[in-house]
Amino acid sequence: MTDRKTVIDLHSHWFAPSTLDILGRRQDAPRIGRQGNELAIWRAGAGAGKGGAFPLGPQWYDLQIRLENLNKVGVAHQLLSWPTTLGVDAALPFAATQDLWTQWNNDTAALVAQHPTRFSAVAALSTDNLDWSARELERGHEKLGLIGGVLPVNGFFSRRSAEAFRGIFEVAQAHRSHIYLHTGFASPKVHGQPPDILHDDNEALRWVIDNGFCFASAVATLAFTDFLAPFPDVTIQIAMLGGTALGALAVEQAEVSPRVQAGPLREHFKQIWLDTGAAGSGTAAVAAAVRVLGSERIVFGSDYAPVPDIQPTLERVRAATAADTDSQRAVLSNNAQQLLARHGVHVAHQE
Repeated sequence: MTDRKTVIDLHSHWFAPSTLDILGRRQDAPRIGRQGNELAIWRAGAGAGKGGAFPLGPQWYDLQIRLENLNKVGVAHQLLSWPTTLGVDAALPFAATQDLWTQWNNDTAALVAQHPTRFSAVAALSTDNLDWSARELERGHEKLGLIGGVLPVNGFFSRRSAEAFRGIFEVAQAHRSHIYLHTGFASPKVHGQPPDILHDDNEALRWVIDNGFCFASAVATLAFTDFLAPFPDVTIQIAMLGGTALGALAVEQAEVSPRVQAGPLREHFKQIWLDTGAAGSGTAAVAAAVRVLGSERIVFGSDYAPVPDIQPTLERVRAATAADTDSQRAVLSNNAQQLLARHGVHVAHQE
């Protein structure tokens, strides 16, 4: 069994004080307000579904509650990112969000500076103003101590949509960035994204299916086109196991298809890691991704904040890797430790 104290969590979110203030002052969605005794966010735009409030428990913004959960389950270090799932960037123009992103990055950098052994972070970036985002990624590296940036996965649904981000990736290559692809739509200015489908039945299940399609498509873009060729020093993390492991299973099937000349499957993933957050935490899905891609390509992610307790996800991932101690240690700790070290973050094992 992997030592509980060595777990590293690369998929978590938080709201900085400035986030609550800026979105709390908005009258129209996307906005944060009170729903009963708890905060909630009202979403808008692509990916918002049929509207309604998304609850925000105190784990979203209360650092002490977060640290208590990390200590309880034995997570030594956590990567923080903006939750692109909420669709703020896709719903609002850059003029309405620049202060939100700038202040989130400033606040998050301050948190990391206060707790450098417990946290690292990637910058929130605008997809409505990609030139600004390239500069903000540079500022994140040079002034804030951030290790990269987070972008919505639907921006990489196709090679066409991915091309919009070339300027950001040029900066990322110069700084050897870590780029994290998380659930959500980019600005409508980015063409080649998937359709935003509203379902009339089985909404939760159909969300998982749609999510898998979008993430697996991003896997196809980044692993099986030459988009990443000019950016060999950029590391890519794709949430949700690349779509509940669908990305891995789809490319395995492509590998055995006589119509696809892909070469050795795992070679395509040398810059790409998949995390176990949210729709990537099912035991069978984790086991399948490990089998297809190898344990070295999988990292633990809890999706903490939307998920208020890391323990259930950790138990499922442990169950998926229980038969192989080395694989379990790789997924829960070693892969993330090595990945973070490439970006100047050193997490010591605590035996």
